[in-house]
Amino acid sequence: MFKEVQKNRKLYMLVVDQIKGLIDDERLKCGDKLPSERDLSVELGLSRSTVREAMTALEIMGLVEVRSGLGTFVAECKDKQSEFDDLTENDGISPSEIFEARIILEPQLAKLASQRATTEDLENLRLIVEESEGLENIEIEKFEELDEKFHYIIAKSSYNDVLSKFAQNINNLRGSQLWGSMKFKSLQKEGRISRYKEEHQMIFEALLNRDINLAEMLTRKHLIDIRTDIFEDID
Repeated sequence: MFKEVQKNRKLYMLVVDQIKGLIDDERLKCGDKLPSERDLSVELGLSRSTVREAMTALEIMGLVEVRSGLGTFVAECKDKQSEFDDLTENDGISPSEIFEARIILEPQLAKLASQRATTEDLENLRLIVEESEGLENIEIEKFEELDEKFHYIIAKSSYNDVLSKFAQNINNLRGSQLWGSMKFKSLQKEGRISRYKEEHQMIFEALLNRDINLAEMLTRKHLIDIRTDIFEDID
């Protein structure tokens, strides 16, 4: 039923188009269960991360629904207005691309910040870390807001306007529906926010101690941990 896709445009959108077409043609009917992400990735010849992005996009569009512990199903037939067109028109950038860019850039920003951050910069980071510690783990939106500020201050503390501008442009992409949905689901998992709080604390201490190599290493590990949590959960 599924065809291996040609890797010549945004991969997750090729998967979205294929599954949407199967639903439109009624080869996939309302209530049908889709293969697991693992099986789909094999059948389509794509990575799990691409398939997960596509499933999230289809869920945003109202075409599929995820039933906890049961799997992903074609949504019950309803007349639905898709909101996803605006998202793809505005950016069309996948979360996996965002992470690839962040993992390249942000450890270097942390390295620079460990050398250049002012007393005021470090105090601002400390306040964010302390405010985060006071949050309940169910306060996901507030944690996301503080997380964004934490990484923004580190980028700004590099005192390289070009690199910090790149970081801010990447950070702005976190406003997309696709990113927001995937990150929110990941943060709902038990222990995730607590672990990210600890990682922020460790990065802050490395910056405070002017430990260049540790700040770089911990930032890279933090981003890789988040990417793994979002894309590599077992379904």
